[in-house]
Amino acid sequence: MGMYQGVNASEGIGIGTVMVAVDPDLTFEPHEVADSAAEKERYQSALSVFCEKTQAQADHMKETVGEAEAEIMSGHIVLAQDPGMTDAINAAIDGGTCAEQALMDTSTMFENMFLSMDDEMFRLRAADIADIRTGILAELLGKEVVDLSVLPENTVVVVHDLTPSMTATIDKENVVGIVTEVGGRTSHSAIIARALEIPAVLSLENACSLIKNGDTVVVNGSTGEVVLAPSEAELEGFRDL
Repeated sequence: MGMYQGVNASEGIGIGTVMVAVDPDLTFEPHEVADSAAEKERYQSALSVFCEKTQAQADHMKETVGEAEAEIMSGHIVLAQDPGMTDAINAAIDGGTCAEQALMDTSTMFENMFLSMDDEMFRLRAADIADIRTGILAELLGKEVVDLSVLPENTVVVVHDLTPSMTATIDKENVVGIVTEVGGRTSHSAIIARALEIPAVLSLENACSLIKNGDTVVVNGSTGEVVLAPSEAELEGFRDL
């Protein structure tokens, strides 16, 4: 039995079995590119597949969650196609950099620019850029991103960061709670968790290593507490709340 304290991000109490969502391995070996035209083509096609998938997520969210939350996903498409970012990536590829490295360098530059601004809105943009980078990089490397669309009943999702793209596909019927290692009450993940009415505790340090697949946990989104391996008596107490 352990009690951990995080940030109370979405009200309610969820009791269920843990599924730790592991981010895909997106490491790559940077390499020189001889044919920059073909490499730019490769980037463009990864970008358009990413935008198609994101559009499908936005449409799905409009149906299941609501307009405002779907707009977070539509915003990703606009950001991913930002001319400034695309020009910088193409310029890097023209200089012989591979698409993956060009995407990493450019997106990191934009991300840091947003992070250095005082406005909370812009700091959320930095998280969006990181989300987009993961999605496009996964396309370039042929990897699958975390899919939370098919989960068993009474699942508590534990993840480093619940990105908007993960929440867009989340299996609302079967997810009873969300725990993340980062994020605050104003983050997109918190906003979407509240809209989905799924109890969530964010910013619980090392949650992915403290909590294991198959553990039973109680997520108290109202107090920000996560109870690991609760006793029968504790479970009864939470069920009565």
